[in-house]
Amino acid sequence: MPIDIPLRCRCGAVRGVARAVSPKTGTRVVCMCIDCQTYACFLGRDADLLDEHGGTDIFQLAPGQVEIREGSDQLRCVRLSPKGAMRWYTECCKTPVGNTAPSPRVPFVGIPHAFMDHGETAGGRERDLGPVCYRVQGQDGHGELPPGSHPAFPRRLLARTAWLLLRATLKGVARPSPFWSERGRPRVEPQVLSKEERARLRQQCERSVAAH
Repeated sequence: MPIDIPLRCRCGAVRGVARAVSPKTGTRVVCMCIDCQTYACFLGRDADLLDEHGGTDIFQLAPGQVEIREGSDQLRCVRLSPKGAMRWYTECCKTPVGNTAPSPRVPFVGIPHAFMDHGETAGGRERDLGPVCYRVQGQDGHGELPPGSHPAFPRRLLARTAWLLLRATLKGVARPSPFWSERGRPRVEPQVLSKEERARLRQQCERSVAAH
């Protein structure tokens, strides 16, 4: 049965809820792409956001399922390049909140594990979201990758994502979005990293993940 999952940043200043969540209404993915690794280093939290392979555990769902109830003034946004994804985080404690497309017309958000509060019971994430469905972008991963890791994005994931986008529209959960205004403007003007900033962070991240 779908459940509501509390959302909480590390310091507790930003709180919310993800509604009607289940393995059938979203997709649990571990992404090992260089951009997700770079983003973790941008936040200064690569040690606790990335697994030993450089992966980030993310749950994909519709933005209308997500509500920020407290601390919305702490939301910030960064893009690793001018055409990159919108990556939302909290200013207070640098907790990643969600990754969205550059346009509100794409009803999609990927919420990293650090913003979901599954309680203190062991195995809470597996209980609430089910097992990891896909491990993607393995070409950027580190070490011996888990069985089933895909070097890029498998077609089945692309097809499922397209189905989730259609479902969000048909079910009326594409909006409202905590990240976009009703006029389709980002609620926070994104910071866009320069090539030099991105390159520096990537070098830093490669050294950090290798050290782990």
